[in-house]
Amino acid sequence: MFSRRKFLKMTGSSLAIVPLTFPIAPVESATKQLPTRPIPSSGEPLPVLGFGQSAAFRKGDLALSTELLDILIEFGGRFVDTGGSSQRVLGQFMNQRNAHGELFLGTNVFSSTEDGILNEIHQAQQAQGKKNLDLVQLRSLADLDRQWSKLLQWKEADLTRYVGFAMSRWNYYEPVMALMETGTVDFIQVNYSMLEPEAADRVLPLAHDKGVAVVINRPFVNGRYFSLVSGRQLPEWAQEFDCDSWAQFSLKYILAHPSVNCVLSETTKPKHAVDNLSAGFGRLPDESTRERMIGLVRSFTKEPG
Repeated sequence: MFSRRKFLKMTGSSLAIVPLTFPIAPVESATKQLPTRPIPSSGEPLPVLGFGQSAAFRKGDLALSTELLDILIEFGGRFVDTGGSSQRVLGQFMNQRNAHGELFLGTNVFSSTEDGILNEIHQAQQAQGKKNLDLVQLRSLADLDRQWSKLLQWKEADLTRYVGFAMSRWNYYEPVMALMETGTVDFIQVNYSMLEPEAADRVLPLAHDKGVAVVINRPFVNGRYFSLVSGRQLPEWAQEFDCDSWAQFSLKYILAHPSVNCVLSETTKPKHAVDNLSAGFGRLPDESTRERMIGLVRSFTKEPG
């Protein structure tokens, strides 16, 4: 089991925590857990940071997956994005630890037919050991209205507690926004960061207006962000919002957006998992600081070379 003592050893400090500048549940000390933000459709609290589909999960590496998931739970995190092969190792972990209630799984389904989606839901139930899934997220736009209607029926039948759509491309924005207008969407998952800020123009404000929970993917743009900041000194003013690494720089920028409920990161390295989850503690940047942050990162993209 991942322990707080091991966490402190890995981070090299006790992480003195100060009040947040964002209106979410505060963290008072290193023994506290991640802040939460409510799922709008139910009020259920959801921790602000979670895991995407780490290669450790996809490859079925139970030992490494267990170490990563222990870290997530130790921090009070719950959300894990899953689907396909990654579900099996999550099910093994939950069975071994009797931890079905400790993880909130966002299950991606990729089929574009009614039978295909229902088959994926049944496979997820078997793999995860959860009769009532936490969240089912469509990934295909094909015949979206019909598939969404069936998904709502399956929600009524208690196959899943929440329904949503997961996307990471701008050309999905318009149809998913139309879907949100129906008032039946519990969650959307969307790409948003300093390098991919487009969702902030219309998607995130509409989600806020319609009471849709927002989960963010690609906070590091599949590693492109780190290629820009690698070897650079973190600016001293990052300490104004308790930021200790470039990873936290991106995550805190995203978390400071008022429409965001949870941000997902992927890693196979426990020390990186600790660093990423630590972004949930301390202060968050205000709007003027966020403009300064995005200006800095954009300046890196304009450099010759």
